[in-house]
Amino acid sequence: MRIKLRTKIAVLVLGVVAAFLVANVVWESDRSEKLKETELVQQARALSANMEAVWEFMNKNQDKINYDSAGNFEFKGLQCSIAGRSVGAFFSRDTDYSVRYVSDTPRNVADTPDAFEQAAIDAFRADPHLTEYYEFADVDGRQVFRFAEPMVLDASCLSCHGEPAGEIDLSGYPREGLPEGYVYGALSMQIPTEAFVAASNQNAALNIGFSLALIVACVAIISVAMSHLVTRPLAQVRSAMEEVGEGDYSARLPMDKSSDEMTVLSSGFNEMAAQLEKTASHLEELVAERTLALEHANTELERQSAALEEANEALTEENQYRSDFLAMMSHELKTPLAASMAFADILRERREAGAMTEEDERLWHEMESNHKTLLSLINNILEMARIDAGRESFHPELMDIGDMVGLVQSTIAPLADQKSITLEYRIGEVPLFVADAEKLRRIVENLMSNAVKFTPEGGRILFAVEHRVDAEVIDFSVSDTGCGIPATSQATIFDRFVQADSSSSRAYGGSGLGLALVRELAEMHGGAVALESVVDEGSTFTVSIPDDIPLIDTENERAADDSGRSRETH
Repeated sequence: MRIKLRTKIAVLVLGVVAAFLVANVVWESDRSEKLKETELVQQARALSANMEAVWEFMNKNQDKINYDSAGNFEFKGLQCSIAGRSVGAFFSRDTDYSVRYVSDTPRNVADTPDAFEQAAIDAFRADPHLTEYYEFADVDGRQVFRFAEPMVLDASCLSCHGEPAGEIDLSGYPREGLPEGYVYGALSMQIPTEAFVAASNQNAALNIGFSLALIVACVAIISVAMSHLVTRPLAQVRSAMEEVGEGDYSARLPMDKSSDEMTVLSSGFNEMAAQLEKTASHLEELVAERTLALEHANTELERQSAALEEANEALTEENQYRSDFLAMMSHELKTPLAASMAFADILRERREAGAMTEEDERLWHEMESNHKTLLSLINNILEMARIDAGRESFHPELMDIGDMVGLVQSTIAPLADQKSITLEYRIGEVPLFVADAEKLRRIVENLMSNAVKFTPEGGRILFAVEHRVDAEVIDFSVSDTGCGIPATSQATIFDRFVQADSSSSRAYGGSGLGLALVRELAEMHGGAVALESVVDEGSTFTVSIPDDIPLIDTENERAADDSGRSRETH
């Protein structure tokens, strides 16, 4: 909920005023109580001084009272104590005040102290330096101020109250045998407080009324000043801002000179509005220009989009033609190759029967080697075509590394023997693992045949398998002592139809699909292939596959896939 500034200021001022009034009332109340107490104490002290003066007067004139002009002693029965009590009684009779002398060993029962007076006498005896004792009390439903001063025996008092104890004094009472300085009793006064309370309340009311009137005047002045100096100018600023917000950039503020701040604010707002008006005008022109340019760009984009769509359609058709061509050529090449391989089998039978010459034996070996090379090329092309067509599926099964080594030996050993290449095998502690056996065999055969191709006669090829437990992978690596691959070619060696030497006069044949197929099949296992190579020293290809490939029952899928492959082969 939004609250106006004037309301906030009014609430703030009222809160401050209320706090000030409460503090003033508390302060005035405390001040009034202290003032009342001070005045009552001063009045009690004055009354006590008067009573002491009467006592002192009687004490100094005692001999004049009791001796006649001839010097004869005659006790008149008028002592300082009798005079003091009498004056106090007369004063109490004619006023609302009460003045009397009390003692806890009184000679007159009327001088017996009450609870307050006894407490005062005990306090005076306990603290010789205590000169007065007072408190406010309620007596007969009225609030009164009670005041007491100690009545201490001096030398003039010992004639009646000193030694020897028990001797009858002039007034007919036995002496108490008390020493000089003893607190015999107290002068007790009781002063009504009604007049003082009324005066104090009236004074407090006047002070509070004056403060309230002053506060109201200040609030009124602040309110008028806030309205003239703050709220009215801010209302003008708000109105102008609303006009600008609605799109009227010509809105301006009148120059307010009520204060320097408002003058600066008005001037700054007008400058801002003028700049905003200029910017808006320029922006409208830019928007118009950009809108026209955007329309032209959209038209051109639509044209280019249509052209790109046509190019995509043509590219899709071309890719489809390429895939169909590769599949068709693979099948067509396999048919004569199958026939040629059948003739090679017939020659093998003749060779076994001893009917072949040495030249026939050489030609048969050459033909069988070319058959295997051509079959590997055709299989690579066919495999890549199936991957492109999305018809290649993944069939994981539990495998033994020994089976893999046996397949490699049976396939690669004849090729290596023709070039007198030494094959070495280094198999680590590899447990049973899950992989697609057919695809893993194709990976290893491609890497091994590639190594045989690029390794010179008398070279060496190492096939190693290692289970890296910490990395949770199984590494299949093939190292050769061939020609190596230049660093500039290593980044593209796994691309399709790419070889390290792609010139027309290259020394090695091949389609350039073997390593590309290795990478595709490794990625189907969730793995990767890496290369380390030094020119003229050799190369090492390493395929890493996870050791935790899940084993899935896919016999139905495998049967369907094998059926499809059978149809493709025939």
